[in-house]
Amino acid sequence: MHIPGKFKKDIGFWLSRKIGYPLVPPETLQLSITSRCNLQCKMCNAWKDARKEHELSLDEIRGVISQCKDWGVKEINLCGGEPLLSEIIFDVIEFAKLSGMRVILTTNGTLITESMADKLIRSGVDIITLSVDGAKADTHDRIRGVSGAFDKIMQGIKHLNSRPDSKKLIKVMIFTLSNYNFEELEEYFTLAKSLSIDALYITSVVVDNVRLYSQGPCDAQNDLWISGERLEKLDRVIDRVEILQKQGYGLDYPSFRLIRKYFRRRIGKGEWVCFAGYRRLALVPGGTVQMCGEEIGNIRREPSLRKIWYSDKAAKRRSAIARCRNYCLQDCHARNESASLKNVLKNNFIKQK
Repeated sequence: MHIPGKFKKDIGFWLSRKIGYPLVPPETLQLSITSRCNLQCKMCNAWKDARKEHELSLDEIRGVISQCKDWGVKEINLCGGEPLLSEIIFDVIEFAKLSGMRVILTTNGTLITESMADKLIRSGVDIITLSVDGAKADTHDRIRGVSGAFDKIMQGIKHLNSRPDSKKLIKVMIFTLSNYNFEELEEYFTLAKSLSIDALYITSVVVDNVRLYSQGPCDAQNDLWISGERLEKLDRVIDRVEILQKQGYGLDYPSFRLIRKYFRRRIGKGEWVCFAGYRRLALVPGGTVQMCGEEIGNIRREPSLRKIWYSDKAAKRRSAIARCRNYCLQDCHARNESASLKNVLKNNFIKQK
């Protein structure tokens, strides 16, 4: 009897989480190629400790990609910091493509000049995700910490759209929902349409984007957090956006459906199913392999990614993640197809009407 590969993967992730041990390789290598950034975002801590001398060399990264290819990892997400500040970014993209990987580039978009747009299109990048945190320049720039950033990213997207073969590149805009910008969410849909954006992703702010599990009562005192009377206004915005999404961009993923509960800290056990430690292998500058913000190994000390992934330290981290109730609502840690056995069976054996 032939068992489809998709079913093996879906059931593999579901069972891995159940028993606390990875039975299938990660889907994605998330490589923070640099911590350097030209912006100073209020919700980001990565840029505060950016040291070029700590970054992995091209040979080290090629070794990592080769290991992942042999392991069965099919996708790489190149992020930062700002990955376009890396002097080796296009060499990494080229090697990843030659290794048969789907390449996602996560960028703030401010460095996409006409010549950079040409390079990106020619490089074969499959998906570019552009962080845009407002429908208005003042809102975006306030959050991103640099005046003029919004105008630069708008120009960058236009450069991408004007290039030959631009339709080969899937463009995604990411909106980090916070107290500063949630009232512009409806306008954001209109902006995305005007820019020929292929998909939208709405994520909710975390107070510390490095240590995602660190949410707590202090969130209410953070000015990015939506609280108090503002929550009722958030409800009304989400109501209207749920109607809008049926007319265009689909937002049918777990984190969007839970936004109201997230800011009220009312997400119940089982509503958010976390696959941190299973779905994605995160490697940061300096060679550290992280699992939900904590180190489980370093490739400069232990070159084998598999040994790190299956180490005792990794097992302890997975156990801690399984007990975590400070849900971060980040979809890089979600896998809806494997969230339940019902989902696995529905996605593989039940015909959709």
